[in-house]
Amino acid sequence: MEYTGSLRVYMLGGFEMYYDGALLQMKKKQTSKPVQLLQLLLYHKEDGISRHALLETLYGQETEIDAANSLNATVSQLRKLLRDTHLPDENYIRVKFDRYYFESSFPTWVDTEEAAHLRQSADLMSGIDRVNTLYRLCDLYRGRFLPELDGESWVEIARAGYQRIYRDSLNEVCRALKERGAYNEILRLTGLASKIFPFDEWQVWQQESLLAQGRIREAHELYRQVEKLYLTELDAPPPERMRARFRKPEKESWRKSETAGEVRRWLGSAEENGPYCIPLPGFLDVYRITSRMCEATDTPFCLLLCTLSSADGRSNPEARTFHGAMEQLELAITQSLRAGDIFTRYSGSQFLVILIGAQEENLDAISQRISQRFRGITDSARLCLVCQLFSTAGTPFSEK
Repeated sequence: MEYTGSLRVYMLGGFEMYYDGALLQMKKKQTSKPVQLLQLLLYHKEDGISRHALLETLYGQETEIDAANSLNATVSQLRKLLRDTHLPDENYIRVKFDRYYFESSFPTWVDTEEAAHLRQSADLMSGIDRVNTLYRLCDLYRGRFLPELDGESWVEIARAGYQRIYRDSLNEVCRALKERGAYNEILRLTGLASKIFPFDEWQVWQQESLLAQGRIREAHELYRQVEKLYLTELDAPPPERMRARFRKPEKESWRKSETAGEVRRWLGSAEENGPYCIPLPGFLDVYRITSRMCEATDTPFCLLLCTLSSADGRSNPEARTFHGAMEQLELAITQSLRAGDIFTRYSGSQFLVILIGAQEENLDAISQRISQRFRGITDSARLCLVCQLFSTAGTPFSEK
C-alpha cells in the first residue's frame, strides 16, 4: 500500500519529526536508547549504519553478547514506539548485510542531509547561485545538532562539522549581502546566529549593519548588551572589532544630515534620570575629557571602584555565579549617585564611577551610601563589597 504523506526530520536545534505536517509525539525521552537508535538510523539514512557501529555507540561498555541482546530489544522497542505514533503501520527498520537502515514507503527528508547537500552543491557553483544556495543552508540551521545528547561522542563530532559549515556559509552570505547593502537581512540572519552562538562574534556583523544605516543609538545599545554578556559570562571585554568601531568610525557610520531641531530632539530623546551608565570605550573618552576640563577649572574629580568578592576575601567568585548580585549593585549605584555622575561595568565583578565636583569630606559618605543600599537590596552574606576611591592621578586614597 502506498502513502502520499511525507516525513520531515529535524536534528539541527532539536529533534523533531513531522508526518503530513503534524508533529509526531514520542512516548520516550529523547535520551532513551530507542530514540537514539532512531536518530542514528535517520542520520545515516542513505548509507545505513553497521551493526558494529551501533553496538559501540549505544552499548560501548557492555560485553558483546549483552550488547547484541540489548540491540535486539531496542529495535523491538523502537518499532513499537513508531507504531504508537500516527505514522503508517510499517516495519521501518531493515537489516541487510549486517547494516541497519531506516526504510519507508513514503519520502523522508532530513535537515542534516539537506544541509550537507546544499554545501556540496554550493561548492560547485559561483556568483549569485552560490550565495543563494548558502543562504538556504543558513536558513535551514536552527541550532546545535541534537542538543539533548550533549557528551555523546558521535553527536559532538557531527555537531562540530555542522557548526563549521554554518559559520563559514553565514560569513560568506553576510559579505555578499553587505556588498548589496542588504543590512536588514544581515541583521535577521546574524540575530539568530548570535542567540545560538553568543560568543562567536556575530554581533560584529549586527553592529556594522546598524552603523551603516546610521542607527547609532541602536548600535550603542547593542554594544552595551554584548559588553554585559561578555563581562557576566566570560569576565572579559567584548570583541576588539566591536570596540574599534566606536573608536574609529568609518564613513558609513555617520548619520544622514539633519536640521538643528532634529539633532536637538535626537539628543533630548537620549536623556535619562539619575547617573548615566555607558559602555567602557565611551567611559574612557568621558574620563579623558572630564580629567582635562576639571584640571583646567580646578574642579574636584576622582574615581570610585566598586568591587564584589567572596566574603572570605581569599578569592573573587566567577562573574556568572553572582550575576544577580551585580545587577543589584548596579541598582544601588544608580540610586546613590547624582544625575551628573557617570559609571560603567569595568569587569565581571567591578563598576567604575566618575565623581565630578564631590568634596573630599563627602566621598566617604558616597561610598557608604552605595554599600548600605547594596546591603539593603541583596540577601547574600557570602559577598563582600569594597568601594575604593582614586585621585585623578590613579592613587588610591581610601577604601570602604
